[in-house]
Amino acid sequence: MDAVDADPLEGARAALGRQEWDAALDAVRAASVGSLRHQAEQADLEAEALWWLGRLDDCIDARERAYRAYDDAGDEQRAGRCAVWLWEHHAMRIHPAIASGWLRRARRALEGHETTVDYGRLLLREAEAAHGTGELDRAVELSGRAAELGRTLRVPDLEAEALQAKGRVLIERGDLAEGMGHLDEAMLFAVEGRLGPYATGKVYCSLISACEEVGDFDRAAEWTEATMGWSQRHPFAVFPGICRVHRAALLKRRGSLAEAEREAERACTELTHSHLANSAAAYAEVGDIRRRLGELDRAVELSGRA
Repeated sequence: MDAVDADPLEGARAALGRQEWDAALDAVRAASVGSLRHQAEQADLEAEALWWLGRLDDCIDARERAYRAYDDAGDEQRAGRCAVWLWEHHAMRIHPAIASGWLRRARRALEGHETTVDYGRLLLREAEAAHGTGELDRAVELSGRAAELGRTLRVPDLEAEALQAKGRVLIERGDLAEGMGHLDEAMLFAVEGRLGPYATGKVYCSLISACEEVGDFDRAAEWTEATMGWSQRHPFAVFPGICRVHRAALLKRRGSLAEAEREAERACTELTHSHLANSAAAYAEVGDIRRRLGELDRAVELSGRA
């Protein structure tokens, strides 16, 4: 291939595919692009690498640049995809009003693209938003549609994420057996190795959280250990931090306070710039451990920070 025809972003895409986040960020920033479409993809790939490096504010900035460039280029589907991600990013930063605005933009951009994976992801995020506002029946309906679209398109990531979302809503609605059944089915995709890193982390963490909520601690412990094995292969990511919060809570329950504190303190550091709610949970865990050790002043300080 002639140099003039070479794809300037090929190296960045390849690094992301290998889950080499630092290398991907370097490659995408070093790429020289000309067309508006390439500029949009460059910003989008930069956002992806930054997300996995736990730099969520920088990720949001890059993703918003990608959205604007795709929108200017008239690429509604990719603009909608960015808007869906921006709902998730701002939700993690606990910016509900901004997140809601991006979800409305995503809905408008993806009208007419109802048979695509991106539309399925929109349905899934709308289901999660409905769950958050207590609209449980609507959340079940939307997540079920997303799961069906995932099966039709043969996209395991979408199907598994939708199954776990529906499972969590069913559990909250009081149907524990059916809800856990959906989570078990979602987990099959993960243990079979059929999911990408994002869907894998989300399904694992969702299952563990559900186990903790219903008091199935033996099951949670088993899956937490499996999660930590996965997260060690993805050291620069938001999910290891979240996994550590769960593991710290389980270790504390077993009485392994020193090990629990180490895990929770690492989670505090890993999540400070990415997932505020779970960062707060990590500080709360360290504070509770200090309380159990009789260090009340330190416990109050950490709980206040949480």
